[in-house]
Amino acid sequence: MQELINQAVKRLIEIIDSKVSTQKVALQFVLEELDAARHGTEFVRDRIKSFYFKESDYVGAMERSWADVDGDSGPQQFLVRITTELFHALGGDVAAAVRISIVEYIIHHYRFGRYYIDQEVRVASKPLKLFEALACEESLLHPHYQYLLKSENAPLRDVIARWAGGFEDRDNKFNYEFQTTFNSSFWEIYLFQCFKDLDMPVDFSKSSPDFTVATPAGESLVIEAVTANHAHDSSPEWIAEDIKSDGDFLNFSCVRIVNAIDAKHKKFLKSYSKLEHVKGRPFVVALAPFEQPKFFMQNNEAIIRVLYGQGIDKNNGFAEVSTPVALKNGSIPLDLGIFTSSKYKEVSALIFSTTATIGKVITQTSLPRDIRCSRYHEQRGLILELKDNATHFETHLDGLQVHHNPYAEYRLPEEAFDRYEITHYYYDVLSETIDNQQKSYTLISRNPMPSSSAGDASVDGKGY
Repeated sequence: MQELINQAVKRLIEIIDSKVSTQKVALQFVLEELDAARHGTEFVRDRIKSFYFKESDYVGAMERSWADVDGDSGPQQFLVRITTELFHALGGDVAAAVRISIVEYIIHHYRFGRYYIDQEVRVASKPLKLFEALACEESLLHPHYQYLLKSENAPLRDVIARWAGGFEDRDNKFNYEFQTTFNSSFWEIYLFQCFKDLDMPVDFSKSSPDFTVATPAGESLVIEAVTANHAHDSSPEWIAEDIKSDGDFLNFSCVRIVNAIDAKHKKFLKSYSKLEHVKGRPFVVALAPFEQPKFFMQNNEAIIRVLYGQGIDKNNGFAEVSTPVALKNGSIPLDLGIFTSSKYKEVSALIFSTTATIGKVITQTSLPRDIRCSRYHEQRGLILELKDNATHFETHLDGLQVHHNPYAEYRLPEEAFDRYEITHYYYDVLSETIDNQQKSYTLISRNPMPSSSAGDASVDGKGY
């Protein structure tokens, strides 16, 4: 059966590549297949979800076809002939399973959906020189930057350089900060690639906040990037040490995240709000946590506490509990649930991710690694996977969360950041409930490890 699939895929690619608008024909072919498959078996309908297409992308696609796709010499009729023969020989379920498998191979070949990686290299007027050492002393270089400089990590440097392509250094400090403090600059580069993937051009003529972007609908957003960092008397995230107890770990995360958001909120009130290009537009804080060793294990637990004042009791069947405060230095209470009142009404939404790390870079290379990850599924709950890097999949946007402030003065448009793999959160003020709109097969967490097959003894950013 696999040989039949391979031959069918090979012929389909030949047919599609013979058309003038190859990518356009390939995408339309896929969308038509998904449009038809949504009426198929439960197995097929679930398989569609793993491809990372929104229903609005493909519903009605069959009504928009044309001859290059659906004509006698098009890919659609070729696949119909194959699956009709299979139907008569082996039955409908087998034919449907083979057909959707063939479609996935086509999706993979043309890099659509979950296999999409933007390979375009853009050039800024003054390109960044991220990997030309600027610090006089090696001791000033950040540990993660030193890790990237290793000869075997050239593929990682190539990916980061691609993310940064087109990024304008407006204050002539970015290269130095990337090399010496790293995390905040890395987060900005990651976000910049997100905006490119989302077709949101950045207006670099505006020096602050960090990003002024235009949505595909033409609306302007202002986005300020920030990282939650370790305290002056706590261990930085690159130190290998045992994780704190669950309560202490999440409490510390909450304290550092609240401090980071509050600082940017105050900055908005003091200066950003007075800028003409900011007035009357949604203001979004984009936050990544790097506050302690193994920070990535918090997933969405800390941010849910910070924004909505809710948590779970892992010792009581994961029952939902109220988490109204976090304790700073063990005694100073900090209010949580900052999106449950109008106190932060100037913040339209918060972008958050615990997966925007060097691990994300690794997954966009062919470096030999084992990738352990967890995914969400609407019926099955948590899906745990352990795959080699060659078969693991995630997009650049995978793991990104967008939390909408119900009290926002200027709401973030619903169509902004509208991709299958981006999870949106909404809070209902009346019922005090969170609407988590995460979709099946999207990423919760990911941890790269040494490759068991290649005998690789390296460690990637302490599991980061």
